[in-house]
Amino acid sequence: MCSGGARQERNRQKEQARQQQEEYEAMAAAREAQLAALAAERQAIADQQAARLTQLNQQRDDAIAAAETNQNVITEQANITRTNLINQRDADVASANALRQQAQATEQAMMTQMAESKAAGNAVSSSLRALSKAGQEQGKTATVSKKRRKPQGSRQTTASLSIGSTGSGSGSGSNLSI
Repeated sequence: MCSGGARQERNRQKEQARQQQEEYEAMAAAREAQLAALAAERQAIADQQAARLTQLNQQRDDAIAAAETNQNVITEQANITRTNLINQRDADVASANALRQQAQATEQAMMTQMAESKAAGNAVSSSLRALSKAGQEQGKTATVSKKRRKPQGSRQTTASLSIGSTGSGSGSGSNLSI
């Protein structure tokens, strides 16, 4: 019976090994299913993150494009403003130059008119001087009296003028100034 007991022991050990093998295989299958579910969950999260990254990249690109457009608009407006200011400055300079030239022309005309008036005055004065000296002497026209010793001692002028008389005496001649 020894050999029957050894066989039974061997069969029992085989059966125990087979059961243990089935348990290990069931645990491995369960573990594999758990890992597969975990991998699927991770893949879903990765897909969501990739989609979110794509969305964020698109938002960033849109924001960059909008900023570039805004910068271009601002630059264009600055260029227009600068051009307008330059044109206004040039117009102001041209206007100032025109006014300066007009003032210089007016000043030149005034100087010419003053020179002509002075020449005419000199001619009239010279003519009157020549006429007054043509055969007549110029007499005493006015004298200043000396200060009197009275309390009202201011100076007075005296004139001796004979209207209608000719000759050389006091009051004859002309005293004109132009």
